Amino acid sequence: MKALRRSSVLALGALVTLALATATACPKKSEGSTDQPASSDGTGPVARVNGEEIGRGDFSKQMERTRARFQRAGRQIAPQLEGRLKENLIRKMVEEMLIAQKAKAEGITVETTELDAKLAEHKARFGSDKAFLSFLERTQQSEADVKDDLQKNLLRDKLFAKLLLGQEPTEADAEKYYGENKDKYMQKEQITAQHILLKTDKNTTDAQKKEKQALAKKLTAEAKRSGADFGEIAKKHSEGPTAQRGGDLGTFSRGRMVKQFEDAAFAAKAGDIIGPVETQFGYHVIKVNEKSEAKQRTFEEVKETILTSLKARQKSKATRELLEKMRAEAKIEVLEPGVSLDAKKAPITVDGKPLAPGDLGKLRQDAAAANAKAESLDDDKGDDKGDDKDEADDKEPGETEPTK
Repeated sequence: MKALRRSSVLALGALVTLALATATACPKKSEGSTDQPASSDGTGPVARVNGEEIGRGDFSKQMERTRARFQRAGRQIAPQLEGRLKENLIRKMVEEMLIAQKAKAEGITVETTELDAKLAEHKARFGSDKAFLSFLERTQQSEADVKDDLQKNLLRDKLFAKLLLGQEPTEADAEKYYGENKDKYMQKEQITAQHILLKTDKNTTDAQKKEKQALAKKLTAEAKRSGADFGEIAKKHSEGPTAQRGGDLGTFSRGRMVKQFEDAAFAAKAGDIIGPVETQFGYHVIKVNEKSEAKQRTFEEVKETILTSLKARQKSKATRELLEKMRAEAKIEVLEPGVSLDAKKAPITVDGKPLAPGDLGKLRQDAAAANAKAESLDDDKGDDKGDDKDEADDKEPGETEPTK
């Protein structure tokens, strides 16, 4: 569920990251766009796109959500960063208006039924109405805000699906890519295994180690007996987190386990039970269930994966190019004081002062820390806490640590 919350419709953290990115890599200024001085009363529109105004209300509301995110992390937004956040938010809102205008010209709309279905799907990801309402409260949104964001996403998807029709990579493109990148599709030698772990650490005495080693030898012999159930023995004796699932480690290739474990396991044959194997985590009894040699995966095996990757890459590139073209052909007026979408102008703060390039590193660190802290607080306060147990909590000691 954590991943779903982080990828929710209005990802405020992304605003922070993108704002910092644009500080050093702003898009080129659109042809026909202008940055106009605005009235200082802070009540008028923040921008105009082809004469259509972007109201201050939605802009102010989204800025307040961003400020609240920093406050939840116990931080304040520095004036230098606030200027970048405003610029990035206006850039995003300009893009949304360009898409809405283009969709209207193309006769593309979002039906009420498809929007309602998308909202229901989104809410279902939270597991319960209570969890969804908690999310809205933490992010200072209403259901209408979420619905509005979903509508924009749907409109964007439908517009670019129409404009990019016929440009998708073909099977021939995928086959060409496969031929040029065969090494990427070489399947490493793999084994499927279970194990029993008897833990030791730096505080374990020599006498205790001898006891653990002796028990490991005993369990190895027991597991080798005819009719023995390795999984049941692991459930009873293993001291690692995989004990409850019979010591199952799944399928893995070299580089996943610590060296002593890996060398012993890959030297064994399918069906072998070996042990004790000593690592820095203790004594292991290992059962190798299956073993597969390294092999070249065929095109048919990876075709769909390649096509999916190529389509995503092509869509991203074509979408960027279309947006650049739409910006170049539009008349864009930025009316918010201190904000410019002109890459030729030096970055400035919300106070109108130049932003020194040397300050960007610290801003990135502060913003990233605040965003990470806010995400952590969101997760901890979620009513669905525990729905998705952290993978790290279920790792066997040494299980996913590559050998250095």
